[in-house]
Amino acid sequence: MRIRTAFAIISALAVSGLASAQLTIGDKAPAFPVAGFVKGDKISNLEKGKTYVIEFWATWCGPCIAAMPHLSDMADKFKGKVDFISVNTWDYAKDSEKKAESGDTHATRVNDWVSKNTDKMRYNIVLDDDKDTIATTWMRAAGRNGIPCAFIVNEEGNIAWIGHPMQMDKPLEQVSNKTWNLAAFKATFDKEAAAAKQAGEAQKKLTEDLKAGNTKSIDAYIASGKGDKAQQIMSVIGAGMRSNPDLAFTYFKKFAGKVKSIDSVNWCSMARGMAQNLKNKASMDELVKMCGECAEMTDDKVAAIAYTYHAAVLNSAGKKEEAMAWIEKARASIYKYEPASAHLNIKNFIDSTVKGFK
Repeated sequence: MRIRTAFAIISALAVSGLASAQLTIGDKAPAFPVAGFVKGDKISNLEKGKTYVIEFWATWCGPCIAAMPHLSDMADKFKGKVDFISVNTWDYAKDSEKKAESGDTHATRVNDWVSKNTDKMRYNIVLDDDKDTIATTWMRAAGRNGIPCAFIVNEEGNIAWIGHPMQMDKPLEQVSNKTWNLAAFKATFDKEAAAAKQAGEAQKKLTEDLKAGNTKSIDAYIASGKGDKAQQIMSVIGAGMRSNPDLAFTYFKKFAGKVKSIDSVNWCSMARGMAQNLKNKASMDELVKMCGECAEMTDDKVAAIAYTYHAAVLNSAGKKEEAMAWIEKARASIYKYEPASAHLNIKNFIDSTVKGFK
């Protein structure tokens, strides 16, 4: 398992997949209203004649953190040819009353985070505003609801490619040397966008069914998966965490550990998300027990991640002392993770989790 696979559930549960797109390949790049500058050149206007990579990330996003070293390597490789700009978005922290932090507090927090991770962020970093304007006019408009996400803007000022930054190597090389087949990629992208629109409509109905407690329809949704039903099950649990956490927990209990294509790391991750919303003490106690069992079954090579998720579940259940014991187990397991290049990212993930403990 690669680190971005293990972390992927974080962003998948927060914001899933693709939606209907209005911005597509070949379109003119939207305006770029930067709210603040964190690191590097102060670029807020995309000039014709230059190639840009515009990437979106957040401090809470595990997959974003995992992609940073690769993004930095790409920025080094294309230095002088391509300007890399990373946009911090979807990152305004909220208090217990759902009130967002001020712009100054947000800027200070992100600047502090970047200063501690500056070596693996060797590119320009800017801030989105508290309304997520850039993310809305770029990502949302392009039907992208998950981070990290990168856009390549060619010398004509048009969107040439959109996707995960870990998959950007070949497209950027070809855009840079003017051999990129934009029309062929557009055809593929638009086809995926159409399929995503259909999936988005199904996801919307699923959310409505969860709110209404329509188990018959939810069961039919799970059964609609061809062969591997893992994605449907994770969608049900993920979407239900906020709309109907008790029902989501019912499905968690039904399937946890029984679906081979969903590993114990992802079960622990889903447990973490559920623990933040469950109110029933008996259910919380049962969730803690089940998550602990999943964590104990995790392969040593990825145990540090599962242990960290379980620690977060314990903390949400008011068991901070036990949570910290699992954090120590996680720290002791960091160097069993493969590949070794991910060890620092794992450590940062553990540290950021602990900072969120109360």
